[in-house]
Amino acid sequence: MVQLGFSLQPQYDCPNSQVIEYLSDAGFSAVSPVWSPNLALESLATYVQKHKMTIQSLHAPHGGIPSLWNPKDPQSVKTQNSITDCIDACARFQIPIAVVHGWQGLIYTFPNTPLDFSVFDRIVDYAGQKNVSIAFENLEGEEYLEALMTRYRDRSHIGYCWDSGHDHCYPHKLDFLNAFGQRLIMTHLNDNLGFRNPNGTPTGDDDLHFLPYDGTIRWEHALGRLKHLPKQAILNFELKKRSTSNAPEDLRYEALSAKEYFRLAGQRARRIADLYEQIMTV
Repeated sequence: MVQLGFSLQPQYDCPNSQVIEYLSDAGFSAVSPVWSPNLALESLATYVQKHKMTIQSLHAPHGGIPSLWNPKDPQSVKTQNSITDCIDACARFQIPIAVVHGWQGLIYTFPNTPLDFSVFDRIVDYAGQKNVSIAFENLEGEEYLEALMTRYRDRSHIGYCWDSGHDHCYPHKLDFLNAFGQRLIMTHLNDNLGFRNPNGTPTGDDDLHFLPYDGTIRWEHALGRLKHLPKQAILNFELKKRSTSNAPEDLRYEALSAKEYFRLAGQRARRIADLYEQIMTV
């Protein structure tokens, strides 16, 4: 049976020890924290081990990501170091995957001059030396993702992280699963209400990270697109109790306690996992 994973966000009203207990009780067997220098990863790993869970991935910091395409930017070294620190943490705690963004920012202009991959080359080489896989995630900046996945197509430790919510709410021309699905090693499953801005300008407030079935994704269709892709032993759900949007209709889980929220998340995740199993075995 496919296992359930949960992407931990620093947004709960209880300590990590309690969060892990709630997630375990809700049926999750893996977690994927957002890495930062302040993440108490050693104690988190202890809580995870106590509940016979695993850490599936670490999400690398994504602040300053555009600077990685410009090595002359003073921010570039700092951003590179934050990602290699995340990779070091993966290696130390035997966490197999680091999720990395190739771009950050909805409003951008893709250059018509050759890209400078030198910083990403160093990051990719470093991850290989540390025996850590990198999963590049789809979000804004689809051209940068395509460029990275193309450049490193022959690197066995470079894979793809499919975020169902980003695929649904951000305008894009590229069919990510068709392009990169055979290299799928990580999922960020979540729901939202699609692209809503009537003036045509994308906004991060659409990236709601709702529980499955609380948005407008057609899950049977979405999961059906995974049928001929590598089967995932763990389906990870990147769900947020509170997104960046302050619109009342987007604050669906405000009244729920953390325990209630995780219980509901577990129910929805298992429903998705059961549908996924059915699709993959037919």
